[in-house]
Amino acid sequence: MARPERPARTPASAFLALLAATAFLASWPLISRAGPKANPGPASVPNAAVPAQESSQSVPPDLEPVKQMIVPGVSTWTDTGLDVMEGQEYVVKATGGISLQRGNPTAFCGPDGYDLKTAQQPLPDRNIGALVGRVVLLISVEKDPETKKEIRNERIEVFYIGTESRVMMPLKGRLFLGINENVAGDNSGEFKASIFRVKNS
Repeated sequence: MARPERPARTPASAFLALLAATAFLASWPLISRAGPKANPGPASVPNAAVPAQESSQSVPPDLEPVKQMIVPGVSTWTDTGLDVMEGQEYVVKATGGISLQRGNPTAFCGPDGYDLKTAQQPLPDRNIGALVGRVVLLISVEKDPETKKEIRNERIEVFYIGTESRVMMPLKGRLFLGINENVAGDNSGEFKASIFRVKNS
């Protein structure tokens, strides 16, 4: 006996199936992270500097190019190697992009961050994943008498950068660039940041 043929899918049913699949993918949530994870503090990232400098034609006359560097998405803070003074003005421009969850294409964002705000961020009123900066002033270093561990007493000021910002340094200290997120171990990607000092500031 001949095998009965499978009825052909009509164009309407194929379209409905495609529409349902698209709606399912569009609604795929950003997977939440369960609890805080251990994360290293401020640290220099080897080979973070980008040697190429912007051409003089592209730099406004009131700006002095200082440094170009990579800001990895997987590190909360990256040392710029720059010591700044309170009141100095800097301009930071950024390009590139990171994923806030490795392997999840819906979690991708640029330097302005992902359109989501949580309490678990250095700047809770700004988008998660945005490029941010901070200045760290080391006040003193002590040792815990029981554990013998080093205790650093620091004053820290954090500020927003995003794609481009002109920032007056809030205090004297070491400048770090980082990601507006406290748990970055499952991120991927990187930002490329260009740092300029405003002349006569």
